[in-house]
Order: sequence, then structure tokens, then C-alpha cells
Amino acid sequence: MKNITKYTCLAFIACHLISCDSYLDKPPLHQISDDSWWKDATQAQMMVDNCYNYLPDHEIIPYRDGYSDNGIWRATNVMGDGSLTAFTKQVKDEWKYEEVAQLNYVLEGLEKAKAFLTEDSYVHMKAEVRFIRAWMFYDMMFYFGDIPLVDHLLTVDESLKIGRTSRDEIWQFIQTEMNAVLADIQKKPTEESGRVNEMVVRSFLARISLFEKDYEVALTQTEAVIKSGKYALYPSYEDMFRPQADGANSEIIFEFQYSNPLKLHDLNRNLSPGASPYAGWGRMMALENMVDEYECIEGHPISECESSGCKHVAERQAMDAEGKYGEYEFRDPRLKQTIITPGWEWIKNDAVAFVFDPADENGLDYVKNKPWSTGYSLTKWVDLNGENEDRTKAYKNITLIRYADILLMRAEALIESGGNLQEAVDLINQIRNRAGMPLIGNTGEQSVLREKLRHERRIELAFEGLRYYDIIRWRIGDKVRNGNQYGAALMNKETGKRENIFMEKRVWDDHMYLWPVPQDARDLNPSLDQNPGW
Repeated sequence: MKNITKYTCLAFIACHLISCDSYLDKPPLHQISDDSWWKDATQAQMMVDNCYNYLPDHEIIPYRDGYSDNGIWRATNVMGDGSLTAFTKQVKDEWKYEEVAQLNYVLEGLEKAKAFLTEDSYVHMKAEVRFIRAWMFYDMMFYFGDIPLVDHLLTVDESLKIGRTSRDEIWQFIQTEMNAVLADIQKKPTEESGRVNEMVVRSFLARISLFEKDYEVALTQTEAVIKSGKYALYPSYEDMFRPQADGANSEIIFEFQYSNPLKLHDLNRNLSPGASPYAGWGRMMALENMVDEYECIEGHPISECESSGCKHVAERQAMDAEGKYGEYEFRDPRLKQTIITPGWEWIKNDAVAFVFDPADENGLDYVKNKPWSTGYSLTKWVDLNGENEDRTKAYKNITLIRYADILLMRAEALIESGGNLQEAVDLINQIRNRAGMPLIGNTGEQSVLREKLRHERRIELAFEGLRYYDIIRWRIGDKVRNGNQYGAALMNKETGKRENIFMEKRVWDDHMYLWPVPQDARDLNPSLDQNPGW
């Protein structure tokens, strides 16, 4: 990152001197001279750059899949098992009105700084902040439905009385904002990595329009991104999620950026297993349900191998007889490029650093000593080349939007709108071809291609924070986030058979399609009513 990383740390400190006292409050300005701060172009840029810190980052993107059928977030399984409440921390964390107040403060500050900025800089800075604010409003609308529409700084009095605006009005506001931002952002084009630009805006507009079933807009915007010629699939799916791929990566459209040694994170430690070089904590673990989704390398569901006479059945059985884990072999390569399965080898400098074995009674990852463990871990986002001292010094950028997602968005919009199904198949096949998987054919049946598309999204975008959004917008919570959840099948010495680890029982009720409004917010503001069922 050129300029953003340079200034965000200083701006972060400055903004926290003007932090909010309540969810909808105006930031107190007594600690910074407002008159002097907004008379300097460099300081104004710092404040804008700091706004990027409010976007989703390493602390949420890999973990959101714990809200879904993909995995369990060790620290907060209440989000997955259905026992969340209006007091749950993750629920409160997504009620982002402190951040909205900061963004509104910056937007009003830019009006004061206008005389000290070039017209192009002023327009671009405002567009960046408005984009980030629209992102936050969309997320809150998605989770909570009706939310307060706060597009300016509020007095304390106002903050205690403002009610919830209808979801439809919020969506109209977001659309209007995004279209205005798109127009303004093009007035001063930038290719600076990590900063909002035209294709970032178009990509996000495509995403949220698809989520809202506005397929025409999704198709228009994805077409613009594809035809721009700026992006292409990165050659290696696995390498794309290592820090070594950051920088010259044509697949990345938008990302939350880090910089060694200025800005670091802790995913090396938090995602990796205990016996790994990072002595990891395994805070996000895949479920068996997720692992089972990865197809046989021949392109059919793994559950159909025996009935179809797949040649790999005997090979897997032979490996099992040798005490190895044959079930994870001859599978979609993205399985082992995403999830650390039993028997998975951590390769470092062309040598095996360790072998993951949750059934080893003497090992650091033995499941009976870790009742929270599913017997799986994650390799996605982790730097395999680091030393133990790098466990909290990771700097892999966190992808927010990438080109593969654009291709899948367009394919879905085509399928759902009854558009060109052959184009949809071709788009899906670009993804499968990069992964090394057999291509799918065009059945001409919308329902069949819909399932192919949904499978591909789940596999390709696993642990990138999008599966929960897909579950909610497809209204499939009752089908996929319900019932008993299991981990890996490990040897039970008493029975002499491999048995899947029981993890938890999950429940679903349709009122969960919306989250409860945080009780803290309602205590501060009696005008906020609660969502049904909570």
C-alpha cells in the first residue's frame, strides 16, 4: 500500500481521541482543535485513510464462516448454534454506529477542508468515505433489517430519539450513494492498491445488487469489471492466500492491506494447529459438512464414488489399510489448499515441517485433549514459510473482493434471470479449470445449474466470509444450519472403527434471518424497537 498504510496508524490515534460515547452519538471534539485540523491537506488525507480501518479485516473475514455450515469459530460458537442474543458480542460488533459517526465526522470535516484541497482531491476523498459508509450500512441492513439512517453527525438529543428506517428506504439510500460515488470516483482515477476506485465500486455494487436480486444491475456491473481487462484469475489458488502473492496479483480487486513490519495481524497463530511451527490456537475449524462438499477429483460428489465405480475407491481403501487417511486423497485440490485435514503435511522449504494428526495421543493436536477441535484446521491465509516468532506477525492482505467472485456473481445472475446459460457454465468452468477440476456441462436446466453454482461458490470462497451471506440470501438456513454437526472421522480404539466427532447440535428458526438489535443500543435509545422473535 502506498499511502494508506503510511498514514492510517497516525490517523487511527487521532480518531480515537475523538471516539464516540454511544452508538449514535456525535464524536466529542474537545481533545483536537477542529479548526486547525481541517486546514491541512495532509491531515485530511490521514483522516480519510483511517476510514479504511473500519472495513472488514483479519478479525472477522475468516471467522464469519463460523456463522455458517462451513465451520466453528472456537471463541463464539453461539453465532453458529443459534443461541445468540441481543447481548452477544458479535451482534453488538456489527451495530456499527460508532464507526458511522466517525465517517460522518470525516465527511463534515472535508467540507471544512475543501478550501485547502484541490477539487479533484476533495471529490475523491468524499467518495471514498461515502463508499465505506455505504458498505457498513449494507452490512447492518443485511443483519438487522430496519436500521437508523444516520447520514450526518447527531446531537446527543437526536441520538437518543432516532428510530429505525425501513429496509427498503435504507436500500434506496445505499443505491443512490453508490451511484453517486461511482460517478465521483471516476473524476480522479487511481490505481493505487488498496484504495477505492471505479472497479472496486462496480464490484461491490454488483455484489449487493445480486444479494438483493437486482440481476440487471449485477450483470451490468460485472460486465464492466470483466471488460475492463484489469483482472484475471491468479495461476495458483493456494499461493493466492500466502503473503508472497500480495502486490502483483491480478485477481485482487479490493483488500484490507497490511505491511511488514508497520501493520501486522495474528492469523498465523490463530488459524494454525497446535503442533505447527506457530504453536497455533485453531480458532476457526472446518466441519465435516464442509469437507464432504469437496468433490472427487473426477468431478462427482465424494458420496457417489462407490456407487459410480470410481477408480479411486480402492486406492483410498489401500491407504486406509496402511493407517493413512485415504478419504482426503484424490479430491478437489482446493480441499487441502484450504483445510488442514488429518495426515496433511506442512511443507516448508521443500521439507515436511510437521504432519497434522488429531488422533495422535502424544501429539499437541490430539482431539481428546481439545474438546473444541473438529479434527480439522485451516491453511488458507497462513504463511507456511514463517518461524515461530512470526505467529503474531503475519502480514497477508485480507481479500475483500476478487475476480473469481465477479465471475461467480455474473454466472449466478445469468442463471437466476434466465439469461445466457452457456455463458454461466463457461464462467463457472474458468474457476474449475484453474482449480484443476473437470469442467461442467450445460444441462440447460436452471435448477441443476443453480446447484452447480452454489457448490462452486461454497468451495471457491470458503473461509472468505461470504458463506453466511449466501445462506441468508438464498433462504436455506433451515436446510444447512440445523441438526447435529460433526468433525473428522478418527479411530475409536474401543470399536476399532473410525467415527466422526460429534461437535454440537444446531437449531434454526426463521426469525434468525434477522439478528436482534443489540440491547446496549436499545438501552441508550428507547426509540429502537426489537426484531420479531428476539
